[in-house]
Amino acid sequence: MNNRRSPGRDINVTGVWERNVTGRGVTVVVVDDGVEHTVQDIAPNYSPEGSYDLNSNDPDPMPHPDAENGNHHGTRCAGEIAAVPNNSFCAVGVAYGSRIAGIRVLDGPLTDSMEAVAFNKHYQINDIYSCSWGPDDDGKTVEGPHQLGKAALQHGVMAGRQGFGSIFVVASGNGGQHNDNCNYDGYANSIYTVTIGAVDEEGRMPFYAEECASMLAVTFSGGDKMLRSIVTTDWDLQKGTGCTEGHTGTSAAAPLAAGMIALMLQVRPCLTWRDIQHIIVFTATQYEDHHADWLTNEAGFSHSHQHGFGLLNAWRLVNAAKIWTSVPYLASYVSPVIKENKAVPRSPHSLEVLWNVSRMDLEMSGLKTLEHVAVTVSITHPRRGSLELKLFCPSGMMSLIGAPRSLDSDPNGFNDWTFSTVRCWGERARGIYRLAIRDVGDEPLQVGILRQWQLTLYGSMWSPVDIKDRQSLLESAMSGKYLHDNFTLPCPPGLKIPEEDGYIITPNTLKTLVLVGCFTVFWTIYYMLEVYLSQRNMASIQGCRSGHCAWPQQSQSSREVGTELESVPLCNSKDQDGVDSENGSCAATSGFLAPELLCEGDWNLSQSSKIVQDCPQFQPPDLLQGKDGQIC
Repeated sequence: MNNRRSPGRDINVTGVWERNVTGRGVTVVVVDDGVEHTVQDIAPNYSPEGSYDLNSNDPDPMPHPDAENGNHHGTRCAGEIAAVPNNSFCAVGVAYGSRIAGIRVLDGPLTDSMEAVAFNKHYQINDIYSCSWGPDDDGKTVEGPHQLGKAALQHGVMAGRQGFGSIFVVASGNGGQHNDNCNYDGYANSIYTVTIGAVDEEGRMPFYAEECASMLAVTFSGGDKMLRSIVTTDWDLQKGTGCTEGHTGTSAAAPLAAGMIALMLQVRPCLTWRDIQHIIVFTATQYEDHHADWLTNEAGFSHSHQHGFGLLNAWRLVNAAKIWTSVPYLASYVSPVIKENKAVPRSPHSLEVLWNVSRMDLEMSGLKTLEHVAVTVSITHPRRGSLELKLFCPSGMMSLIGAPRSLDSDPNGFNDWTFSTVRCWGERARGIYRLAIRDVGDEPLQVGILRQWQLTLYGSMWSPVDIKDRQSLLESAMSGKYLHDNFTLPCPPGLKIPEEDGYIITPNTLKTLVLVGCFTVFWTIYYMLEVYLSQRNMASIQGCRSGHCAWPQQSQSSREVGTELESVPLCNSKDQDGVDSENGSCAATSGFLAPELLCEGDWNLSQSSKIVQDCPQFQPPDLLQGKDGQIC
């Protein structure tokens, strides 16, 4: 909040509070392992109407105690955002006037459908979704949201918050010690999320922090053991005391960002999801860090793979939000899938492929300046972690979109994986884009092949001049002269969008569906086998009636018991005088016939479907002995 040890190394929020900007009227939901909403720091701001437990399928997101004493994560994140002030207990949240909700989803198996429901749950009540989780940060995982999760993110920014768009804040990840990179995290490199990294109290990149070209900004968290971590609310279950001084990781940074965005939405409720991203880009502050590779792009924005566009500053964010008018509609361009099938050479050589985006290509969409640039690639390689991918925008701005990873030995390469970058934000969209790929491995492995790639551009119809004018306007507002109740820009009305009740497939429901499916398959196979054998039996009967029957020799005992007559077709007829006739007609039947029925003199089969044919002229004499009827 206020760093006395290193002045300026804080989120600069106290001046905003003094102007009564506390997040009032905004609801932030923590999507995590639950929120203990009964603790005194959270209870006054708890929002039951925005909460839900997807693990237990009930409205209460209360965390469940576990053997590892680990389900306190969501409660700690919630305290950073909305812990109440002036109660002489623990800490205070960044947006202590906001409402805080919880969606419990991480305390059990996380399916694609559960994730999708979590992203859209109560999205007309909840404004900001704080997500301090993601794929494994082990330096060898490439994973992101699946089909339903991706659709839910897109639907949230389009229909959430009365059409202004839900704000999804995600942590960049804690895999720094494994040389991980957040561009292999599909949540962090999505255009629909605000990706937040971490710095310690001295402004340095912690050992656990990941870097990537898609990172938007950073804020504070813990560092090494000699530096302080985040003080926040904790659960009071098991070993918890209700307060902790040890919250750390990018998990602690993302909720601080969510709280600052809540302050922005109080002063300007109609900010869209893209407005939030633009304001962060325009107001984040660059600072001196010898380990950061700061580069200033063509539009005048400085970005580093370690810190994004810089530190979040609550004072600058709120003052910019107060006078912000919405950016034009989202424009995009998608190139065709470019087939290459070219070998990836070993370092220091590299494979370079180009794609020219012309003025005519952009005429339909009106795209002029960039926001996000995405590249989707399919590459075969015996060791995925040895690949390095760089993207050069038309201005020459370089983005390391795919960093080498020493622990990633996956032999499958990349299959339609999308990398993204924000380093070209505000630059012109037209021009030649260059993708450079090389193999930096030191093992004599099989050569990798770039199969295909595709370029996607996102941006707006803003011109470079419009961006310069907006930068000047925002800088003029940083004195705080507009930050009072007498100045308010009109907001357009939001859309009336009803809540959508999604259906969640719980693990038990999934097991039941699998069992029902297996039973259905078994029964279908059994039934088809029965039909097949019945038809085969009928075919053999018809063959017997149309030609000579080959009758095996039978013993007397067999004839008495009748066990070998089970499937033998019977035929019998009577003449008009009621006398049995050997040349009568046969009625086809199937099934099992009791032996005693063979002694009946009158075979009346008129109620069954008849296939009447002449009996064959040959009958086994041993079967006809002493019988009036005919057995074929």
